[in-house]
Amino acid sequence: MVQFIEKHRRLLQAYCLVARIIGWFLILGGILWLLVIVKDFQSNVENIQTETNLLGNIAIPDFGAYLASSFLYAFGVPGFLAFAIAGLLDYLLRPHTKPPLILGMMDKLCYLYSIILILKAFIGYHWLVRFFAIPEMSESTRILLMQPLFGPTLAKVLLLVGVGMILHRLLPVIEESKTLV
Repeated sequence: MVQFIEKHRRLLQAYCLVARIIGWFLILGGILWLLVIVKDFQSNVENIQTETNLLGNIAIPDFGAYLASSFLYAFGVPGFLAFAIAGLLDYLLRPHTKPPLILGMMDKLCYLYSIILILKAFIGYHWLVRFFAIPEMSESTRILLMQPLFGPTLAKVLLLVGVGMILHRLLPVIEESKTLV
């Protein structure tokens, strides 16, 4: 492993830098997105109330749940995962005595992100059922409408749980190999 790290040091350093940039881009971009959408919502309250009455009285708590889940799902947790990947690469490149805090929590972060993905899928299902609540629609048609929502989500959840399990077992091996060098 030491030979691999030394052979690819510059590439790993570049990946570490890119992961940090992506992490900051996601976190700061998510905060900016949240501020802009809340400001836009506040400036167009009358138009939104008129439209929600047409769409079946979608409540403001639904919009708040959408904002919170979208921020966590699309910006927050992926940004911290990028920071954790940068921490892993930094930990491999530099002889730290202990891994960074976020790296120690990366497996739990993967599990948390899996739960968020599942919750997001159920929220999406709730919204789709609400919008496609047509009495004439058969159950098989509704299932076909939901398949793109649940199929990729299941694959992402399985991948994240696998990565979390690998990291949970990999970090002690890396620590032990650093003490042997």
